[in-house]
Amino acid sequence: MANEFIPRSDAEFDSWQANFIGYANANLAALGLVAGDLAPILTATTR
Repeated sequence: MANEFIPRSDAEFDSWQANFIGYANANLAALGLVAGDLAPILTATTR
């Protein structure tokens, strides 16, 4: 698909995910989130 923004390779996805988590964590209030909202993705990245 031409409009995909999540990379397919594991290495590229890991980099994209780290960037996403960093951005989301730095902008919690602006995104309408609280720290606990990131808990599931943080737990999943440590596996």
